[in-house]
Amino acid sequence: MNLPIEFEKKMKAFLGDEWDDFLYSYDNNRFQALRFNTLKVQSHEEIMRILKVLGISSDKKVSWANEAYYFDENVRPGKHPYHEMGLYYIQEPSAMSAAALLAPKPGMRVLDLCAAPGGKSTQLATYLGDSGLLVSNEINTQRSRILSQNIERMGIKNAIVTNEDSFVLASHFPGFFNAIQVDAPCSGEGMFRKLPEAIEQWSVENVAICAARQKKILDNAAVMLKPGGTIVYSTCTFSKEENEDVIEYFLERHPDFTLEEMERFWPHKVDGEGHFVAKLVRRGCVDTDLKADRKTKKNKNSKNRKNETKPALTKENMKLLSEFLDETISEDMAAWIKNSRLVMFGEQLYRLPDMEVDIKGLKVQRAGLHIGEFKKQRFEPSHSLALALKLSEAKNVVKLTCDNPQTIGFFNGQSVMLSDEQAAECKKGWALVCVDGYTAGWGKVNGAQVKNHYPKGLRNKI
Repeated sequence: MNLPIEFEKKMKAFLGDEWDDFLYSYDNNRFQALRFNTLKVQSHEEIMRILKVLGISSDKKVSWANEAYYFDENVRPGKHPYHEMGLYYIQEPSAMSAAALLAPKPGMRVLDLCAAPGGKSTQLATYLGDSGLLVSNEINTQRSRILSQNIERMGIKNAIVTNEDSFVLASHFPGFFNAIQVDAPCSGEGMFRKLPEAIEQWSVENVAICAARQKKILDNAAVMLKPGGTIVYSTCTFSKEENEDVIEYFLERHPDFTLEEMERFWPHKVDGEGHFVAKLVRRGCVDTDLKADRKTKKNKNSKNRKNETKPALTKENMKLLSEFLDETISEDMAAWIKNSRLVMFGEQLYRLPDMEVDIKGLKVQRAGLHIGEFKKQRFEPSHSLALALKLSEAKNVVKLTCDNPQTIGFFNGQSVMLSDEQAAECKKGWALVCVDGYTAGWGKVNGAQVKNHYPKGLRNKI
């Protein structure tokens, strides 16, 4: 691997006697891992079963993350129905360390400030469970859409995805969050082995630009943190200017913070790429009343806002929604949707998280759980709702298994043909299609045929 000359000079001086070991690590294969989504896969026995199906050894566990396992290059878990149903997230092993260090408690208000493509956000969601609030932000519009898709795939109910600059969020959410993840944009030195194109983009000047940007982002994060709260700062670079120097700068500017932990992940020392994490805690009383809510100030100077919401459903739309829920969803789940804060984005219906949060004036990609869309005197459920449901929460279910040839067909947009026994169990109308007991998407039953409603944009991935 041809590394930049200036990078080599810097790393030789930094590593000293370890330089040869570090350089040799670039000749080794990179490590790959998946992390189970414990919002869906909740038992050890089921994790072991899925690993066996995928051909992954249960002995190859990532030591610093919950329910994460390495897999070999010949294994392709991203091409399996379980991946499309959000049972696990494929993630670089070292990158799992940051959310594990933050480890928020259920009921907290959590912000992932630089969240795309969603690895850390989906990991944070497993700590929260279905409680509290997760705001996942990404400044790049295209990447924020990818982030939103991963939030959807993992069946996360309590997340809001925003597309804002950190300064705008700081103006909107002063002193609001209990925990903040700052996985700052960086020069990417730790990803040279995984992403060789990062080598071409590297320069001494870019390192300096990244460090300046990181300091601003971390300052904005501090504005949004409650007393007693925690920020975990992370990068995927080796640069001291972007790591220790940024932390030192931050602590000088914010004397009410203390550094509790700091760690580097080196590719010649761990089974993963280069990574840096630091845990910063704000002094003060920890907010023990995690259910307490308060509205935040709206950013009056924001321009070009979009996605303004309609706070209430019309009587006609409420009737259409109730009819769908009563026919298709369990009584408890239907009540969970009906008795919540529902908002409209155009004709799209969302359920806001239980913890009150003001999103007016913000650019929002996903306002909690997308329930569905109103179309010409009918209600059509969303793919997000399907993936957020459990098998027990649906009244009408089409059950498939991974070894059924129709399963791959369903993910590729084909109709499902029911056996006589299955047809007798299913009612006409909307049905939740499940594979091995996990929800996969919607279908519409008409006799022995189930018309496919798997999103066209997600088809042909398996």
